[in-house]
Amino acid sequence: MDVMNVRLIIEPQAAAAAVSNATVADIDAIRHAHEMAQAQDDLEGFEQWDGEFHRLIYSATRNDLLMTLEEILDVIRKRPQWLRIKRAHVTEQRRREYCQQHAEIVSNIANRNTNGAAEAMRRHLVSVLNGMFP
Repeated sequence: MDVMNVRLIIEPQAAAAAVSNATVADIDAIRHAHEMAQAQDDLEGFEQWDGEFHRLIYSATRNDLLMTLEEILDVIRKRPQWLRIKRAHVTEQRRREYCQQHAEIVSNIANRNTNGAAEAMRRHLVSVLNGMFP
C-alpha cells in the first residue's frame, strides 16, 4: 500500500510533465505499450507491458529524478509479494478496466491536456489501489 500511496503522489505529476515534454515518438511508444498490454491474455504479459507503459510516461518527462524513482518503483513491482497480491486481485474484468484507463491517459497526453492526463492517472492509480487492497 505504501508503494501505491507514493505512486499517487508522483505519477499524476509525471503524466502532466509528459504532456509538456513528450515527443510524437514518445507518445507513439506509450500508445504502443498500451496496445500491447491490451492484447495480452495472461497476467504476466499484461504486467510486462503495463510496466512499460508507465515507464515510458516517466521517460517522456525528460526528468532524470522522476525516471530514477520509476526504476525504484519497478523493482518493487517485480517482487514476488507484489505479484502475489496482483494475481490474487487482478481479474480479467479489472485488466480491461485498467486498459480503458490507460487509453484515457494516452489520449490526454496525446492531446496535450495537462490536467486531464494528471487526473486520468490519479483515477487509474486509485482504481489499482482499490483493486489490490479492497
